[in-house]
Order: sequence, then structure tokens, then C-alpha cells
Amino acid sequence: MNDPDPAAHLETAEGVQAYVRDRLPGLELTGAPTRLPEGNLNVVWRVPGADRSVILKYAPPHIAVDPTTPLDPSRLVIEARCLEALGSGGSLAGLRGSSVRPPRRIDVQTEPHVLIMEDCGDGPTLGRWLREGEETTVQKEVPNIGRRLGGFIGRLHRTTLHDPDCATTFDNRPMQETRLAVQYRGVADMLRAGGIGDAETLGERAESLGESLLDPGRCLTMGDLWPPSVLVTERGALRVIDWELAHYGRPLQDVAHWLAHLWMQGHRAPSEAVEKALADHHDAFLEGYAGALGDKTTLLWDDAERRGAAIHFGAEILVRAVGPFRDGYVYAGLEADHPAVQEAVATAAACLRDPAAAAILEP
Repeated sequence: MNDPDPAAHLETAEGVQAYVRDRLPGLELTGAPTRLPEGNLNVVWRVPGADRSVILKYAPPHIAVDPTTPLDPSRLVIEARCLEALGSGGSLAGLRGSSVRPPRRIDVQTEPHVLIMEDCGDGPTLGRWLREGEETTVQKEVPNIGRRLGGFIGRLHRTTLHDPDCATTFDNRPMQETRLAVQYRGVADMLRAGGIGDAETLGERAESLGESLLDPGRCLTMGDLWPPSVLVTERGALRVIDWELAHYGRPLQDVAHWLAHLWMQGHRAPSEAVEKALADHHDAFLEGYAGALGDKTTLLWDDAERRGAAIHFGAEILVRAVGPFRDGYVYAGLEADHPAVQEAVATAAACLRDPAAAAILEP
């Protein structure tokens, strides 16, 4: 007979309420916690209080929506360290500002792994804002948002370049090993599902990149830079959330990841206006990023890094178009032979086949 889960109370509103009362006795709770649907890897709750609400994130030792798939819960320790370093008074506080920053860390515990942080509000994710925002506002503001986000990521990479303390503090090898197993080693199967003839050769190329990303890196990366991780507040400020995949690794895993998602969002854009806004954001992001790197560009981006970026770009499109993470995203519900999926797979395969020619970092 299995022992009961000692953290099972964190999957009920009553248990979460009791937990927060114990950890934050000064917070006057005003209602029942609400479980947020965005939590796939973790169990995430919004807990209302008299003067503020907070977000509670519990990391079980598996994927929250798939208990059969183990996942190291220490990922939440990495996220807590990122929020502390980027918070007021933290070692990386100089990178943050009112315009772009992560949530404030409030409390963390490791048995079980629970993080309580600032509630950044009900503002839309950047993807939803681009698709559903008032058209003239989106077209006017999107380049500025791109430059600000690109500048923030560029400063993060530049400031932490070859920093031995960051390399130790943000060593997140377990999550990199998970990415290797789930994403890079799955590329050949995903290409076969999309009807690509040289799937085996291209899959080996992706797997080789994933294995190289286990080696010591160059800078701190956010690790999960995609539209649901960027919130747009009422005043247009950006809040970058979900830092549990952060790692002292390679800049390609942030930049190529973001560009892959911009491509997919544009590919499935609901209108030409949104597609144009995404293209403008793409160019502005790269402009802001390059400007922030300054004279450290050649140390962060050599030819090998550019080739790796193209491979990751392709691998990320595949995992969302024909792989395990397509549910709830832009290709959800489409069969592998759907024209949009076929075009996505062909684009990914082209990047994997000739990464030197992909030029994904070009405006």
C-alpha cells in the first residue's frame, strides 16, 4: 500500500489556504484560492488577500498534468533563486526595472517544493494581447515591447557572461536532461510523423545539440521564453514569469526559442494586421537584444551558436506542431497532414537540414 502524498493538501483550496496562513501569517485572506489553468508542470493557485493577492506554485515530483512522467521538483529552487537575484537588492537587481521584470519572491520551501510570489494580475499573456488587443494599440506598441523584452534578455546574457557564481547558482542540469530526452531526442520521430524522409539524419543533429547543451554554459538563460511566460500589465509593463527552466547555459535557448514562437504565432495569426505586428516585434526584439549585448556580442554569438540556434528553432516548432506539446497551442487539433502543420514541419526540417543558411537572427 502506498503512503499518502504528504503534499496532497496543496492540490485542494482548503489545504492551500491553510498553508498560506501558516507561511504568511500577516496576510489577511479574503476568499478561497483559485487554481489557475496555466499550470501544466506545476500546481498553481491565486490566493486573494485584503491588501494583495499572491500566487502559490507547488512543484510535484512529476508533471502536474501527467503524474506518470517524473520531473525533478528542484526546478522550483532555480526559479526562486532567479526571482531573488533579479529582485530588489539581489545580485542581478540592476537588470530589472518597472518596465520589464519578474514577479517578486515572497516565500519558498523545499519540503515540499513550494514558491509563493507576487501576483502580477490578470493581464493577458503577450500572445493573447497580440491576438485580441485593440488593433491600433497593438500596432503602435508592439515594436516598443519587442525592444524592451529583447533588451532585458540581452542584459541578462551580457551581465552573467562567464560568471562563475551564476554558473554554480543556476546549474539546472536535471531540466536540461529532461529537455534532451523529451525534445531533442524526439526530433527524428516528430519528423517522421510529419513525413520527412531524412528524419534520422536530422534527428541526430538535434540530439547532438541537446547533448552539447548539458556542458557548462556561457550565461544565465531564462529557459522558457514563449508568449505565455510574458504578461502585459494594464500600463503596458511586462512581467516575465515561470523561471523554473532557467539555466546557466547558452543564449540560443532563449533567443531561438522566442523567435520560433514568433514564427508560429505569425504563421497562425488571425489577421494580416496581427501577422505584421508580430513581424515588427521580431525585428524590434532582435534590435533591442543586439543593442544590449554591445561589445560582448562575439563572445555570446559565434558561428556555432548561430547554427545551434537554427537547430533549436526547428526543434521547438516540431514539438509544438507534431510533438507532445501541441495541445493548447496554435496547431492544436490539426492532423499531421494538415497544410499548416506540413508547412511548419517543412520549415523546421529546412532549419535542421542547413542551419548555417537559416539566418534566423536576421531582421
